[in-house]
Amino acid sequence: MPEGYNSLVGALKALEQDGTVLPMAEDEWNTRPDTVSYGTVRLDFEVDALHGDNVKQATAYEGSVDLFSLARSGAGWIGLITATLKNHCGGCWSLNSHTYERETNLFHWEWVFEI
Repeated sequence: MPEGYNSLVGALKALEQDGTVLPMAEDEWNTRPDTVSYGTVRLDFEVDALHGDNVKQATAYEGSVDLFSLARSGAGWIGLITATLKNHCGGCWSLNSHTYERETNLFHWEWVFEI
């Protein structure tokens, strides 16, 4: 895994507000934990590479962060996730979608980032 990704995951897993840590997994969860909000983060694929002297010199990876919440406001986690992405990805991230999932009664935010 790229070092920037490991740093981002560590920061996301340490997100805390009012003494509560946001449950964050590095893969898809099959069942929802018994919390108001939880998240997932994953590295999806290599999006670009810089080659020189017949060797890969640098690589860019794309990933995503998802927040699932019973609260329409995201229970305060949206600002913390956004600030973490700004600190670790600079301007290389965007809010990709925000939906309401009727089957689970959860609000879902997805941010896409590049490292």
